[in-house]
This record gives sequence, structure tokens and C-alpha cells, in this order.
Amino acid sequence: MTFKTDPYWWEAAPRPDLAAADVPQLTDVAVVGSGYTGLIAALKLAEAGRSVAVFDSDAIGAGASSRNSGFVGRTLKYSFGDLLSAKGLPHAIATYREMQAAFRAVGDTVAEYAIDCDFRVHGRLVLAETPAQFEDVKREYELRHEHLGAPFEILDKQALSSEIGSARYLGGVILPDLASIHPGRYHQGLVRAAQGLGVLLLPNTRVSGVARNETGFQVDTARGSCQAREVILATNGYTDGLLPWLQRRLIPFDAWQVATEPLPSSLIDQLLPRDRTYIDSYMNIDAIRRSPDGSRILYCGKTGERSDQQVMGQRLLGELRAVFPDLKDVGLSHSWTGRCAATFDLLPHMGTHDGIHYAAGYCFAGLPMGSHFGRLLAQRILKPGSVASVFVDQPFPTMPLYGGNNWFVPWMMRWYDWKEGKRHAA
Repeated sequence: MTFKTDPYWWEAAPRPDLAAADVPQLTDVAVVGSGYTGLIAALKLAEAGRSVAVFDSDAIGAGASSRNSGFVGRTLKYSFGDLLSAKGLPHAIATYREMQAAFRAVGDTVAEYAIDCDFRVHGRLVLAETPAQFEDVKREYELRHEHLGAPFEILDKQALSSEIGSARYLGGVILPDLASIHPGRYHQGLVRAAQGLGVLLLPNTRVSGVARNETGFQVDTARGSCQAREVILATNGYTDGLLPWLQRRLIPFDAWQVATEPLPSSLIDQLLPRDRTYIDSYMNIDAIRRSPDGSRILYCGKTGERSDQQVMGQRLLGELRAVFPDLKDVGLSHSWTGRCAATFDLLPHMGTHDGIHYAAGYCFAGLPMGSHFGRLLAQRILKPGSVASVFVDQPFPTMPLYGGNNWFVPWMMRWYDWKEGKRHAA
């Protein structure tokens, strides 16, 4: 089998081969970035009658939106319990209710645009390796059930054997209403919907400058300039020096993922009998799922590490075999990465700086938050002052002397692993 370093998702959803349209002289809204956030904002603006041009320095959707794991959840790096302790019950409830809204935004978008993308509500299993983790996980979801009504089920080690074919874990919690999706086909459906509404898609058109003027903004590219009344920056982990203020507040990092070669269905049923999504309980999470067609196992881990895709593929395969020793003779078909972004306060942010609207810093929740923030960005432009969100127009911290160089990320993730005692394959 040929080993590939393109995302597995591109097999069923190749990046659209679009002709390079001329840069328009005038548009109502210029959107920089063609991922979920940018395209959903463009869709909602076009539906309201605005002309929209979406610029991307690469192929449309070549970034993280078509590369992610396809987990659809409602969790931040700050747990409900963390927020309850730090900021009180009303803030914790408001934050996690908005995370539920972000979760719903994915299903709503799939239904609204009739996107065939394997969206499935089949639950998530949150796994614990240590007694302390197990107690923390149980306490967290008991709090969410008490204050939010979120359903969950606790599984001890014996019950866990019916959910996952691994002896690594001693317990877990099932969240029955969470979902998964084919991220490439989800994005592909957004592209089709945008084209149907007349959104102008401009691949391979890097925006080199945005300058405010009397009527809005001049958007400069190597292929020409455009006058826009409004500008949205939706570049997240691919944010560069176009808006240095934003670049100084985002910490880009690489997320790595592999797909096994096709496996016998009996083996997949033995290892992942319930076809859920699976994550562990570390800060630097590892995540497992079946491919949507049920032919392979997909594994995500080693977040923030730096190497080439073949080397990282073998390292992830070693971690996957440590979870499932029965995969000792199995190889890989794909190994790939996508660039995400964290923030110094580990919270997503949306706002406006120097008149430019932005949404970024999804901190491992890009699929639901990108879908949610795309809608909010459009609403912010269409009805100024109408957006109510715990993530909008909040203080957006940076660090002295930080300019966007993420050299420290691998060391930071290793520190988390050491602090939490995370095991790695030999």
C-alpha cells in the first residue's frame, strides 16, 4: 500500500480544483481564510444579500478544517469544575451552555445545507488511566449533570471491556450525545453551498496587506487589490503578520494524526466495538476513532511535536500499538498534520481590532467553535451589537516579547506530560 502524507480525509473529499478568479475591485466583505469559520460567515452574509470574497493563500480549505479528527464535542481546556472554582457558577454555566450552542451549530449547519458528511451522534468515551484521573472525570461530569443536565454514564474497568479492547484504562465516562463527522466532506459541503450563493472563492491568493480608508479597507494581494466595507480574519493557526496584534496573541501548534491500513472488520469490532469517539484524560490528549466507513482506525496524538510526517507517523503508530497490542503487525496508510492555535488564557476569542473582525484560538475545539463563530461573525456584521457571547470582546492576553514564534510549544507539551505522568510507547 502506498503511504501518503496528505490527510486521509482528502481521499473522499479532495480539495476543490478552482480556477483562479479575478480579484474583485469591490466587495461588501472580504474574508481571509477558507476554513469552517470563514466559509460559514460567508454563507450567512451571502444569504443576507452581501457580496463576499473569500481569500486563501493555498487551496480552498487546505488547512486544519479539512485535516482535523472530526470529533464534535463541547469541552474546553478549562473544565466546568475549573471555571466554577475560578469564576463562579454563573460564568461556568454560561460558558458551557455556549459550548453546547457550538456543538449544535455543527448539526444545524449539516442539516441546513444538506451536507452528506457522516455526521453521527454515537457518543464519546472519556478514558482514565489512573485512579486520580478516574475520580476527576467522574466529579467533572457529575457537576455538568447537576448544573447543565448533561447525560453521562460511569464505567468501571469491568464494564469498560464492552466499550474498548484495551487493558490500558481502568475506567471511563460515556457522553452519549456527542458526535463525529467526516471533516473533509463537511468542508466540501460548505464550499458547494458557498458557490451556490455566489460567494467568490479565491484560492492561492495571499492577502499581503489590509489598510483602513474612508470607505472601509483596501485588501492587497499579489494578484490585485480589492476595496471591502468589512474584513474578517479567519486564519487561526495560519495567522501570519497580516495583523501583528492578533499574531502576538495566538500560539500555533501542529496536531498529528494517522490512519491505519484497511483492517478486518472483526478486528475493529474487537478493539472499538461501539464505534464511539475516544479520548484520554491528559492535557495533551490522545484520541481514537473508526474511520467513517469502518475500514480503519484513526489516531491523533503528539500534539505540538515537530518532525516530518513519516517519522511522526511511526511514533504515533507506536503509541497506538501500546493502546492496542493486537495492532503489532498493522501498518499505516496516511500520516498528516494540521496547524491549530491556542491562546495564553486557553480560551477561544472573537472580536474586532482596528475595524478588522477576527475569531481564533480554538484550543482543540476548532470544529464546533469554528462553526459557531462563523455564524456569530456574520451576525456581528449584519446586526452590530446583537452578539451575546462569553468569548466576544474579552481581554485577549499576550506575553512580553512574544511575536508569534512558537518555539516553546514542544517543551510545554512535554512538561504537561511529565507533570501528569503520561506514559509513552518505548
